[in-house]
Amino acid sequence: MTIQQVLYVLEIAARASVSQAAQKLYLSQSALSQQLRRLEEELGYALFSRTSNGLQLTPEGQRFCDQAAPVAERWSEFCKAVQKQEQAEQLRLRLGIGSRVYSNELFSHIMEYFESRPEIEITFVTEAGQDVVEALRKGELDLALDRLPMEEPQSDSGDLFACQLIRERQCVLLGKDDPLAQRDSLSFRDLQGCTMISGLEDSAEDRSMRSAIRKYHITVNRVFRSDGIDTSMRLVREGMGVSLGPASFADYFRVRAVPLEPETWVSLQFICLQSSLKRGEIKRFRDYLTELCRERAEQR
Repeated sequence: MTIQQVLYVLEIAARASVSQAAQKLYLSQSALSQQLRRLEEELGYALFSRTSNGLQLTPEGQRFCDQAAPVAERWSEFCKAVQKQEQAEQLRLRLGIGSRVYSNELFSHIMEYFESRPEIEITFVTEAGQDVVEALRKGELDLALDRLPMEEPQSDSGDLFACQLIRERQCVLLGKDDPLAQRDSLSFRDLQGCTMISGLEDSAEDRSMRSAIRKYHITVNRVFRSDGIDTSMRLVREGMGVSLGPASFADYFRVRAVPLEPETWVSLQFICLQSSLKRGEIKRFRDYLTELCRERAEQR
């Protein structure tokens, strides 16, 4: 028996679900189930039984958890004591903020979170056409809240970890007086001959736009580029061109967002390196945001 297995059992018991516990522990469901089976085989009795309401502790499992709880508490105190100096050095976060954070009204919640944690020195790095994945790999950011570039995986892979916070319909963004703004939907072919507005050359936004142009054989009139989303959206509002973006940009930037056909979806993601998930402040912030976004989705 290992202390990690003991902590796994307590997490499963708290959530009455192996799948939910696995998500909390950043493990696959199969890996966590295997650890549970190994422990039960060693103990010689079952810790859980399956019911219509999920997993339920057996009498032996309840006694195990009652005895394990103070062990887990003492273990947590021990870890905090021996890691105190390391944590003090790590409680600095450089957080990349993409424009979807603002358009989905998350920034005020993020500020409330860090205001209640004065031990964390936070630096916000706002979007300026940078490639957040490259910045993470270079150590220029600790984590980022943004979409992933199209060529990056949409889930954890290799050195990168990403989880979806908010999923939105991809739209064509236009000035409200643009004739196309009155359509219920637009295809990429409707953008033939348009002026496109994008991020800096070779930015994630620019690569995404150029990929769509190549895929759908679109001929554009010209491209305006900017390193700031406010400038880009001002150009859209003034009818100087069209851009691609999520539905939430419509109200926030006072433009018209017409859904793309066929349906295309983009996501605001929590992105960091796999190695960064070992840092408690990053794990706790991730848990806070995923729970916040889950509750908001259920309320809609």
